[in-house]
Amino acid sequence: MTNLRRFFRCRLALLPAALVLTTGCDRLKGALNPTQVDYAWQNDSTVLAQKPTLLLRAVRIDGVTRAVPIATVGEKGLRALSMSTRGWRALDVQALQTGSSFVPYRGSDPLAPVSSARGMWEGTPLDSLKGCSQMLPAASVNLPDGVHLLTSGRTPLKSRPSGLSAGELQEVLNVVGSLVAPSAGIQPSKLSKYRREVVVVGTGATSSPTIVVSYEDPEPLPDSVTRIAERPRQLIVVLDKGVYGYKPSLTIADVTSSRIAPRRRFLGALDADGNGQSELFFGLGTQVERAELVTYSYRFEGDTWIAEFNYERSRCIG
Repeated sequence: MTNLRRFFRCRLALLPAALVLTTGCDRLKGALNPTQVDYAWQNDSTVLAQKPTLLLRAVRIDGVTRAVPIATVGEKGLRALSMSTRGWRALDVQALQTGSSFVPYRGSDPLAPVSSARGMWEGTPLDSLKGCSQMLPAASVNLPDGVHLLTSGRTPLKSRPSGLSAGELQEVLNVVGSLVAPSAGIQPSKLSKYRREVVVVGTGATSSPTIVVSYEDPEPLPDSVTRIAERPRQLIVVLDKGVYGYKPSLTIADVTSSRIAPRRRFLGALDADGNGQSELFFGLGTQVERAELVTYSYRFEGDTWIAEFNYERSRCIG
């Protein structure tokens, strides 16, 4: 019996050393084969946990409408969305699938919320692009005409009044036609050949609404080609009220020193950073291939609109 007790005492005495040896081996194995950490998913899940309000672009192709998330909006400003495959799929589940709500905007005016008919990965993929292995997710939606921008959820971003008397608006348009357009290269005799579009939006840039006037030359010429004439095919003039009435605060013409830039189109005005002043949003013309999501925004500073946000990606990301 004495020998048996001595045996067990010896085994117990050896246990701490064995544990130390085992722990040391585990540390060595961990150093040689570290645990794989998905840092991209860590970042994506942090963003998703905050349930940010999304900015989405309305894309209409062949009679089908999609709402595609491109950025987040809020106190941190307008931030482009960039996620891993796992992150995009989680975003689809969280914000795009059947029944998800969106607020559409026409100009700067929020309309009644609409619901997603289905998300990107509810069963088979919602859609595809030729030669594209990975796409940005989208929701299938029905939208009113004139809607280019949406935000997620049912609560609209803060908006400003956009009313302007017909008499005051006509006075401004007369000045644009007689003074602003000629200074940009459009002769008064040629102005009647252009299609004109006028949008009045509430931005909070001043105490009066902002006016966006677009002139389009209907002549069918391809975009992004060597300049063939000084006369611009497109002219966009933004006007805001100063001490002595409305004056240009932003001018965009498609003629540069050596190229003809792609035509832009006005998308709307939204307060994307919650500072009480809306930003102006522009996209590219629908004829530019795979440029349906390209978005530019401008913020009002001093008495002019300054370029702030560029989103130059397509839905195909892989």
